[in-house]
Amino acid sequence: MKKRKLFKKGFVTISIILGAVFIGNLSLNFGISNIFKKNVVEAVDIVDTLGIMLDNNPINVLINREIKLIEEEKAKEALEKKRIEMAKKLEIEEQEKFDQGNNSEDSEDKRKTDGKIAYLTFDDGPSLTVTPRILDILDEYDIKATFFVIGRMAEKHPEMLQRIYQKGHSIGNHSYSHNYSYIYKNTSNFIGEINKTNDILKDVLGEDFDSKLIRFPGGSFGKDGKFIKAAVDAGYKYYDWNSLNGDAEGKRFSKDRLIKRFKDTSKNKKKLIVLMHDTDAKDTTADALSDIIEYLINQGYEFDKLENYE
Repeated sequence: MKKRKLFKKGFVTISIILGAVFIGNLSLNFGISNIFKKNVVEAVDIVDTLGIMLDNNPINVLINREIKLIEEEKAKEALEKKRIEMAKKLEIEEQEKFDQGNNSEDSEDKRKTDGKIAYLTFDDGPSLTVTPRILDILDEYDIKATFFVIGRMAEKHPEMLQRIYQKGHSIGNHSYSHNYSYIYKNTSNFIGEINKTNDILKDVLGEDFDSKLIRFPGGSFGKDGKFIKAAVDAGYKYYDWNSLNGDAEGKRFSKDRLIKRFKDTSKNKKKLIVLMHDTDAKDTTADALSDIIEYLINQGYEFDKLENYE
């Protein structure tokens, strides 16, 4: 009898303990579940869970960033390829125009119709290191060139802008920021940048200064016609190029490479508009300039500013 009572008592105790554990376990699971619901994104299944983990993995974030950079670089390469194709087309058109003009018998200026002319142009300046070197070299040969300046650089180095102007070179407008994504977002941004730079040029050079020369950042090749129309409607005249030294095709090329690139792109053309750059990083452009000028002289070219282009 005594044993039976002990057995019942033990059974009740065990039952109570098991019940408490069961209830406690339910409560704990419910609490943890609520905590996780508040702090994690639930996945429908294991595939979704892995997807969420991968999306937020630091290594995967870095990989995605690198992929984006590679895609942007490929887009730039495609744009450059398109620009080169358009440049070749422009070269043919310019040569045809020149040949037609060369047949005119009543030309007022035989030099400009019968001779070879090279228009040297320099973009993206002015700078404090390369621009002065270029100006000194041009002085040595008594050559006048055209400088397409960026507004923010003109603001930064007004004394260099004045020096270019005082030397008798042409000054053209190359936008304020040279930021493609902003400039070509719409025509309002584009014209706004051109007008802003024009105001800066007048502030530095005087209200009497007036230049309607512009060069599209990246050139007009392949641009939406609305940007060209906006420029023309605003009274500006834009100029691209049909020859270059390739100093914008990489971070820094040797002097010899630039000279070779120029010779390759200037073959069989009587009228040249040569693209070069005078930013601080383009020191080899200044290194190569004398050789390029000597080559042009030996090839029978004369030099002029784009404001005299016909």
